[in-house]
Amino acid sequence: MLTRLFALALPVLALPLALAAEEKAADHPVVVLVKSKVKDTSKPFALLVTLQAKEGKEKDLEAAFAPCLAATKKEPGCISYELNRDPDHPSTYVMYEKFKSVKALTDHLDQAHTKKLLKDIGAFTDGEIKAKVYTVP
Repeated sequence: MLTRLFALALPVLALPLALAAEEKAADHPVVVLVKSKVKDTSKPFALLVTLQAKEGKEKDLEAAFAPCLAATKKEPGCISYELNRDPDHPSTYVMYEKFKSVKALTDHLDQAHTKKLLKDIGAFTDGEIKAKVYTVP
């Protein structure tokens, strides 16, 4: 059942993580967010995704990300896909994601490794997961 909400900032969109893993990538709220922010969907863009690990679940969160990090970096549309941990607040993580186009993002969201991460991550996160889109000048 739907137990976790995945919230996106600017604008804020809520969706259950389990549902996000199942739906078509073109309808995914992250894709909708990116399309609302970029003028040319064929151009590169970046995402900063902020998430909070549950207390004591930091290593589990990192382990859940590991297969997706390795596989995503091999995707032809991925420019960068990095998990970063805040040394001042060790349960806070920021993902830096950069894709060649919106199509590259939808291809990424259609991958089994991404669907698994979106399905599993709710067990290790606390609060909202926030995403912000940046365009490449």
